[in-house]
This record gives sequence, structure tokens and C-alpha cells, in this order.
Amino acid sequence: MYGTQIIALLTAASTVAALPQRPGIGERPADKIYPWQISTLYTHSPSGRPGNDPHSTLNFTINDYSTIVIGGTPTGWAVWGPSTANCSAQWLTSADVPYDTPINCSETLNSQWSFKLLPGTGEAGYGATTDFNLEITLKDELYLFGTTYTKIFKGTDLFKVGENLAGQCGGSGVCNWGLQNTPYNITQGQ
Repeated sequence: MYGTQIIALLTAASTVAALPQRPGIGERPADKIYPWQISTLYTHSPSGRPGNDPHSTLNFTINDYSTIVIGGTPTGWAVWGPSTANCSAQWLTSADVPYDTPINCSETLNSQWSFKLLPGTGEAGYGATTDFNLEITLKDELYLFGTTYTKIFKGTDLFKVGENLAGQCGGSGVCNWGLQNTPYNITQGQ
């Protein structure tokens, strides 16, 4: 009688062990970290003619396809998932380029993207539309079971006409530049 019960218990235990483990109970999944990707980036400098918009602009879209595990929950694993943001800056003259000023990008769920426009090398001119660095920051934040989890990532790269930007200027002086190849990878770190 006891032998039959032991065999039944061993059979049940081996059956449960063979079932796939649910997230939150099984092993923690690995983080999946990928370089950020800029899918579009373009700049515009105006002609200066009366009646035209006088602003120079920088616009780009950045994507993070990474998934970072925060911790287990009763229903699975809490993660910071992929996010995408649109970023933009405008200025009137070379004297008021927003160099080294944090600029927030569009809102995303549990993430905040921002960037700083930094001077470039000067080799493609000193205009902030032809030769500049972007310092991009992603702050992931999530409130889980009474605790706020935060991670901050940064990535910087140089954007310069003739290297990774191409475009043209018109006879009126208006210039438009964009990425030569997309997506453009940005390697981020903590």
C-alpha cells in the first residue's frame, strides 16, 4: 500500500517537473541589449529670405529595441521594453544654438529620452546643421511593488556632412541634410 502511494507521488512529481515553467517562477530571462537605432535624422537651415521660416532645425527619431528584465511578478517578468521617441530642436541664429542644453524628446511609456546638441569638429563648418555631436540619454523608470527602478543609458556620436550626412543647398541658401544610411546605430552605455 505504501509502495503504491510512493510510486504515485514520484510519478506526479516527475510530471510537474517536466511541465514548462511559467515566467515569474522559472529562470530569469536574459536581458537583450541592442544598439540604439536612429531611423531618421535631418537638419534644415533657412535661406534668410523675407517671408520664409527663419529657424534652423534638427529632427531625429531614435529606437531602442532592447528588453531589460527588472524582476519577477505573480504573472510574469517585469521588463523595460522597446521604446521610440521623436526629438527636435530649433534655433534662430548661430548665437542661440542650444548647445549643451538638455532637450526632452516625445513622451514614451516608462522611459524619457533627451538629448544635447554639442559642437562638432569644425571641419564641415561650424554650423549646428552640418557638423555636430548628439549626446542622447534614455532614462528607464518603473515603479514595481513599492520600489522605483531606474536605469540611465547614454550614447554619443558625431554627425557631419561628407561622413554620415548628405544633402544639398539651394541657390537661395536653404540647406537640407540627412543621414546617408539608415538605420544608424548608436552604441549606448550606462
